[in-house]
Amino acid sequence: MIIRKLCAIGISCHRSALLALLVIPLGLASPMRTAKAQEDSESAAASKEVEVPEPIDSDKATVNYPRAVAIDAGKLLVVDRFLPGVWIQDGEGFKVFTPGTPLLRKPMNAPWCVTPHPDGGILIGDSATREIYHAKQPGAKLVALNNGYLGIPMAIVVGDGGKTIYVGDAERRAVFRLPIEGGKPELVARVNARGLSLDDEGNLWAVTPDAEAIQKIDVEKKTAETVVGDRPYAFPNGVVWTGDGGFVTDGYGKAIWRFGADGTTEKWFEGEPLAGPVGITADDQYLYVADPQKKQVYRFDRETKAVEPVL
Repeated sequence: MIIRKLCAIGISCHRSALLALLVIPLGLASPMRTAKAQEDSESAAASKEVEVPEPIDSDKATVNYPRAVAIDAGKLLVVDRFLPGVWIQDGEGFKVFTPGTPLLRKPMNAPWCVTPHPDGGILIGDSATREIYHAKQPGAKLVALNNGYLGIPMAIVVGDGGKTIYVGDAERRAVFRLPIEGGKPELVARVNARGLSLDDEGNLWAVTPDAEAIQKIDVEKKTAETVVGDRPYAFPNGVVWTGDGGFVTDGYGKAIWRFGADGTTEKWFEGEPLAGPVGITADDQYLYVADPQKKQVYRFDRETKAVEPVL
């Protein structure tokens, strides 16, 4: 068909001449050149600047559904899934750091998780666009890092001395990693992580909704071992490792559980004020727990278990 059209407009119909004209447009270059071009194209496309369309009015925003928490230089970060957007602690209160949009399938329509970026700003997982975004500063301008390769990024941490992003993808039921500057995600382990946390040795601790509730992932070997099994938690959502053990939020159980590296686990806190705890993070003194049912983030003293709201 293409050859007939070229002949019709006066181009020589000698077959070898026509093939010479068509080889590059038809992608018949050498496999090595094609592979390199594809790799360069993917790398270039993986990191690109975007802007949140029709962002919410940050000045009129109120807390709607806080589902994930992280700490950045002593300031609390809170993902508000249905605002949508990300809050950051500002003195005694909170302000919107990254506004989302009500437009479906647009950047920041469905944020799920957040973590500080080692070079400043924050990293956000967004299922509306299957992306990890770097918000370098407050506002609606973002950098997309993985070219829409992921599905539902529900958990995110940075490891390897700030060089690698680890993501728990609920759609693919697996943990992936990508370079901090962006790129195509690489499979680390087939672990259905809904929460992720790193220990001092660089291992990932993952909480899942499956029978293998807590799994420890060796990121170098790309292997995972079950530490807590037999489904002890009603509906686990978030996990944080604190050096000598970890904590898990249990939404249906309205509880926080503690577990050890030896697989032991027990309820650490249960009941009011918790109604449906989801995200969790920690510093040296406190646990911070997001509870969307209460539209609140609670701070728990790790020694006394005294609790107070912070939003």
